[in-house]
Amino acid sequence: MMKRNICIVLLLLSAIVGGATAANASAEEQIAVTSVIVNPDTLMRGDIGTVTVEIKNTGETGVAIRRAELYPNGISVLNDKTHDSVGTIGPGNTMSFTFTVRADTEDGIYYPTFYLDIRDGGSIRYSVPVTIESTEIRVNVVDAPETFPVDGKDTITLSIGNPREGSVNGVTITPSGEGVKNTRTAIFLGALASDEEKNASFEIVASQSTELTFDVSYRNGINEHHTTLTVPIEIGERAVAPDMVINNIEITRSGSAITLTGDVTNAGLEDAYSVKITVDDPATPTDPYPVYVVGGLEPDDFSSFEVTCNAEGASSIPLIVEYRDQDGKTFTETVTVSLNSAGQASTAGSGGQIPSGGSPQGGRGGMGMSLGGGFSQIPVMEILLVVIGGVAVVVGWRKGYFGKIRDRFRK
Repeated sequence: MMKRNICIVLLLLSAIVGGATAANASAEEQIAVTSVIVNPDTLMRGDIGTVTVEIKNTGETGVAIRRAELYPNGISVLNDKTHDSVGTIGPGNTMSFTFTVRADTEDGIYYPTFYLDIRDGGSIRYSVPVTIESTEIRVNVVDAPETFPVDGKDTITLSIGNPREGSVNGVTITPSGEGVKNTRTAIFLGALASDEEKNASFEIVASQSTELTFDVSYRNGINEHHTTLTVPIEIGERAVAPDMVINNIEITRSGSAITLTGDVTNAGLEDAYSVKITVDDPATPTDPYPVYVVGGLEPDDFSSFEVTCNAEGASSIPLIVEYRDQDGKTFTETVTVSLNSAGQASTAGSGGQIPSGGSPQGGRGGMGMSLGGGFSQIPVMEILLVVIGGVAVVVGWRKGYFGKIRDRFRK
């Protein structure tokens, strides 16, 4: 009887111990890691981010959890005591644990360990991959002029690219520079996904040669970063600006009245607007064309013009060409025309002396003979030949020469 009772007691103890062991194993097996989120996806060196681990109780009984930790491995955990006391997670429920980390090591992939301590015994360990990559976004000049006109408006275009594995947010470009004005104080581009590129254009007005700095700020998670680009600003003449060239000037005089005709060509690479031509002292503009309005001229386009004036006693007169660029800035070019004798010439630029003769370089044909008094284009030689021929016919008829010639042919 005694042996029988001892066997029963041993069987009961074995069942109790086995049941406890089975319960412990069951508690560990019930907990599953269902989600791991690292924010931002890729940290830059010195960044602060978060690691969030979500677990779920897949069993039918509650599981008591004593604490949860994230053991650092190459990164720092800033709130390692936050989850020292957790509680029970019911069947079918989920629970999240968020840890704040700092990337204070070299670039690479690190594996901090998530540790879950179960109150009734046992634990769960799970390695979390965290990537540290310190590649910055790229800023490049897409288009910029070699030189800038003084106080003239011009455009610089930048490209902003994100070569990182993860996205960045809040991308903002702010220009600054001494002696430089910007029509926009900043441009906001927003988010840039991995391998995405966006362009931004700034209209710049420079009063001096200087350096223009573009500060590009962006966020990686909650961390703000900056990338800068410096662009030299050189003040100088623009080869692409409108450039007025005067060709084939012809001068017609009638007393003190003078008519100037010719061609004006835009030899620049930008449109010229409000082109008009007149004369200046000592000449006085007169009707019918005191000011000749050409209007707009595209690059390589030309137009004829005619200006009338009085310039009694003058040996030369200044021909004024006025025009505007695309920003409305007014430019003036002056060409000096010699009046020593009527003629034609070609010239370009400001302040050039036009000789009274020479070969044309394009546009109109050659100049006719000038006699003054308004008869510069009369064909004198042709008229004289016709008059002489007529006189010869009349004299021959009166002398009877035509009758003698006729009688000779009859014989």
